[in-house]
Amino acid sequence: MDQGTLTNKTEPARFNLKEIIQGEWVEAHFQPIVSLKRRCIVGLEGLIRGIYPKSRTLIPPVDLFHQAALQGMELDLDRLCRKKVMDDFRLLHAHNPEMILSLNLDASELTRGVVGSGHLRQQVFEMGLRPENIAIEIIESDVEDLRELQRFVQLYKSYGFLIALDDVGAGHSNLNRIPLIKPDILKIDRFLVQDIQDDFYKQEVLKSVVQMARHLGTLIIAEGVETQEEAVCLLDMDVDMIQGFYFSRPQRHDQLDYDPVLTRINGLGGAFKRNFLRKIGVKRFNMSRYYATILEIQMELTQMKPGRFDSILNRMVSEFPQVESVYILDENGVQVSESVFNDQGRTKRNPIIFRPSPKGADHTMKDYFYFLMEAGLSKTSYVTEPYLSMASGTSCVTLSSVFKNADNNRYILCLDINTDALGEDPETI
Repeated sequence: MDQGTLTNKTEPARFNLKEIIQGEWVEAHFQPIVSLKRRCIVGLEGLIRGIYPKSRTLIPPVDLFHQAALQGMELDLDRLCRKKVMDDFRLLHAHNPEMILSLNLDASELTRGVVGSGHLRQQVFEMGLRPENIAIEIIESDVEDLRELQRFVQLYKSYGFLIALDDVGAGHSNLNRIPLIKPDILKIDRFLVQDIQDDFYKQEVLKSVVQMARHLGTLIIAEGVETQEEAVCLLDMDVDMIQGFYFSRPQRHDQLDYDPVLTRINGLGGAFKRNFLRKIGVKRFNMSRYYATILEIQMELTQMKPGRFDSILNRMVSEFPQVESVYILDENGVQVSESVFNDQGRTKRNPIIFRPSPKGADHTMKDYFYFLMEAGLSKTSYVTEPYLSMASGTSCVTLSSVFKNADNNRYILCLDINTDALGEDPETI
């Protein structure tokens, strides 16, 4: 169950856990999981809050579960929590039968020989719910016996339950669990989500997870979203669903109000559209600049013999600070010029690993050479997908174009452009 901290006023962690379990002094809270593509709430994560029997104030979940671990009562507490969550969820489910409940599982159960007991399945049927409406969240760090984990997942998938792998991207995240349990859902931890719109490395890590999920047929939920900027960035990276305080804090079932959540969804749709159109416009404008740049450089080169290429590139690259480096290949894929950098393009990373290709280097394995010279597509220009430049150590794209020089021989002019420059707003340059 949820073990985060509460904002509610609480008492010190002194309570009789046995009394709380026997008296069922816990209450369920629910947090919406939203889909912008569907413009709706697709599910709820069920969380638990303990209650002090005398004062009726809330016990922080971290204290509740910590005491259960100390006293060896995790299984009893976990089953009570599931019962409370499902009992309240069935009231919500009656009004929306398509709603999914994301249900946390204390993975320590898997080491107690209870995998085949069917207790969870029985609880679901007793509540009048369907396994298809339940996503079991497993925190991957809590499982030591991988064989039992796999056995549990296979069993409950056969019953019809969805399996979610929680806390992906947290410090203990272990990607080898993904091929082991083949989850239906990956839940991205708040660590990766926080301020992701301003963090290139977080964005690249999440992009790789999303790409992997697409190939595996797995859905992505990003949790812990607190700002519109985070939400728009996540949607831009094709995350399927979002959860967090930006839409709603966890509430009791009788306090849930979907209208403000739906208002946020609609507002987010407008913000995403505006951001998307702005980015498209910026990229189109910048690419037109780069095509104009490569044409201008080519005009100089078409009048020159190969021996003059280096001097032309050195003179012209200083006029185009948006270009990281420039070089020329012959029609056999051999580099016939030096790799010429402007000041911004020179690498600050390890020069042993990241260094430019020298004159005479073979580029026949590069996609821009293949498409322009060997694919038979009659193309005269090509733009690569972003990649890590081994010349500079930065993420870049290569814009390449075929030209003929004074001797009427074919060459390929290559411009490496830092991917950050593609997204620069022309009004700020």
